[in-house]
Amino acid sequence: MSPYDPVVPSDPYPVPDPDTGMDLFDLTHLLAVGAMWLIAVIGAVTVSLVVWKLCSPATFGRHIATPARQARWLLWALISWPRVAKACGLSTSERVTRTDSQGRSKTRTVWTHPRLLGVSLSGDCLRVSIRTRTGQTVDDLENSVPAIRDALGAHSARSTVVAPGTVRMEFVMKQHLSIVETARQPTSGAAKAVEIGRRENGSAWILRVAGLHTLTVGCSGAGKGSIFWGIAGGLAPAVKSGTVRLFAVDLKYGIEVSVGSALFTKVATTEADAARLLTMLEELLDSRGRKMAGRARSHTPSTAEPLMVLLIDELAGLTAYMTDAGLKRQVATSLSRILTKGRAVGIVVAAFMQDPRKEILPMRGLFTQTVALRLRSRDEVAMVLGDGLADAAPAHRIDPNQPGTGYIIDEDGSTVRVRANYWPDSLIRSVAYEYGLATQSYQGPAEN
Repeated sequence: MSPYDPVVPSDPYPVPDPDTGMDLFDLTHLLAVGAMWLIAVIGAVTVSLVVWKLCSPATFGRHIATPARQARWLLWALISWPRVAKACGLSTSERVTRTDSQGRSKTRTVWTHPRLLGVSLSGDCLRVSIRTRTGQTVDDLENSVPAIRDALGAHSARSTVVAPGTVRMEFVMKQHLSIVETARQPTSGAAKAVEIGRRENGSAWILRVAGLHTLTVGCSGAGKGSIFWGIAGGLAPAVKSGTVRLFAVDLKYGIEVSVGSALFTKVATTEADAARLLTMLEELLDSRGRKMAGRARSHTPSTAEPLMVLLIDELAGLTAYMTDAGLKRQVATSLSRILTKGRAVGIVVAAFMQDPRKEILPMRGLFTQTVALRLRSRDEVAMVLGDGLADAAPAHRIDPNQPGTGYIIDEDGSTVRVRANYWPDSLIRSVAYEYGLATQSYQGPAEN
């Protein structure tokens, strides 16, 4: 080739020779370009997600953060269960010796774990179904729930035996009770139950009123007023329709009840008034009982025979601190009869107090459902909820800065952490104005 011959430019995109393969330089260039594109895509996605989170945190959480968090919980349960079961003492091991094809003996450790039957999510609640291994009981699984809860990083946990040898564990993965919510204007005219607040899994806390006597116990400032007005305010539409009548005993000069007194048929603010009110309800109890005998076994609220709900702001004022000994005996007798016989005839009591000791409340066992707000000791938790429940429902450890937070016993016997919504005075006055009674007089058992 002559140096004077014209230079032919090389092809910038030559076809690789199949006999020689791809040049190392070309491969490096291809990888570099691919890496740059990958970094660019990751950067663009990251910037988009950051902008999305800053501009619309709610939609980002709903569409990105929550699904990612739930996927992580599911993967944890599916992948980590053998390791967690072993660490929590639920697994057993044995040494197994086997002979290979060459006649050599090999010994290894074989672990047997409780069987993971299923994993599911309901909102921020992770449900895990576990079946016991041979030689294990459901009690062993239930006793390990606190350790599994801490390993998972859950806020709370509960367990339920759903079948022979099978336990369903529920872990609340997100705190729903840290922020207090304000109650809303009630609209439901239901006379049997009211929405008080939220459960630890974020669902509504519905408190049944009809057919149950309710005792709420908590220290001063624990939030008893939120439950008091949750019941009274929640039943306000039923009061307006005539299927519920509210009565109150407030011996602290009527300060608590006065804000929404228009909702109540009668309010007792003195010991003598309280005795007369209980006597009137006792007479109504006898009247309804005679009328229902042979006709019905339980009461159905109606305008002709409404559900009678007696709210007692501080029960100890009736049972322990009354100054008149004669009135004290009369009140104790009337209240005990109402607590014993009133549920079947549509007369229920919702009482509130600070001190749950037996000498303060001798008829404590007559209340059929209890709410434990912040208490002072493990012993008080046992008095309110039952023996052995201080670990499952540590009401004595509730933060004083979270009023309205407490524990209840669910229908399946498990303990549930709850928090009542806050009722400001303005809302109470608004509800009382809208649903209050035209008259607050009541003539006793004249409904016969």
